[in-house]
Amino acid sequence: MAKKIDDIKLNSLLKLNKQLVLEDDFAKKIELISWALKDIIKADRCTIFIHDNTTKSLWSIYIDGISFLEVPDDAGIVSEVFKTKKTMVVNDAQNSPKFNSNIDKGSGYTTKSILSAPILGFGESRLGVIQLINKMDNNFAFNEEDEEVLNYVMSHISAFLEVMIQKD
Repeated sequence: MAKKIDDIKLNSLLKLNKQLVLEDDFAKKIELISWALKDIIKADRCTIFIHDNTTKSLWSIYIDGISFLEVPDDAGIVSEVFKTKKTMVVNDAQNSPKFNSNIDKGSGYTTKSILSAPILGFGESRLGVIQLINKMDNNFAFNEEDEEVLNYVMSHISAFLEVMIQKD
């Protein structure tokens, strides 16, 4: 990691690790991850998508604000992150050619910025994508530090997610 994570964010990450160890319920663990990331990165919403190889889609196992969401694994920002295994920052979502505006239209929510990272399992296998929406400061713009923090968190919790997903 190029930069040092500040003490407040690091303490929040350590607290998350402790909570994940102590919590037995999968759904509660996913919720803890989402809430911690929103707090640490200062995002409005978080969605965790898991890939379904049978339907060739990514579906939400945790989502803020709307009910179940399923997207094809070959279109959109989430799909691009899944396919490339690379984190993506889109700070002008409405004008991005990869942005799927149908979700906003259906929910009444306005997506301004997106920070998405792949969820990678053992051997870099693709499991899904975690996506944060609308930075709550900085004019809604995610920055390099946000990207580094998300990648750091994902490197620590992806093994946990892989085990939990395979159990489910």
